[in-house]
Parts: sequence; C-alpha cells; structure tokens
Amino acid sequence: MNRETVAAGLRVDEISTIWRVPKGTIYRYAHKYRWRRYIQNGGTYYHPNDVAATFDTLSEKKV
Repeated sequence: MNRETVAAGLRVDEISTIWRVPKGTIYRYAHKYRWRRYIQNGGTYYHPNDVAATFDTLSEKKV
C-alpha cells in the first residue's frame, strides 16, 4: 500500500463529522458492509468509496 492511497482514506472522526453519525455506528457499518481498511502508523483509514456507497444506499432506503 502506498502513502498516497492511505492518505486518501477516511478516519472514523472524519466519517463521523461528514455524515453526522456516532462513532459506534461507523464501526458497526464497517463490519457489516465489509469496508476495506488500511492501517498505517497506528491509524485506521477506511476506503472512501466503501463509506460513500454505504451511506448512499442507506439514504436511498430512507426516501
């Protein structure tokens, strides 16, 4: 994994702020929807496409 790819990932704090979702819910979604993740220097980064796809799907179900 190169640094550029990891830097493009999203951390839990960022996901929580952007989508206004509690951190515990993010961990549950990450497990349930099998988000790809990258770990570097003790930080976990989730693949932005996986995160966005999950929240897009969930928002479509609410409409």
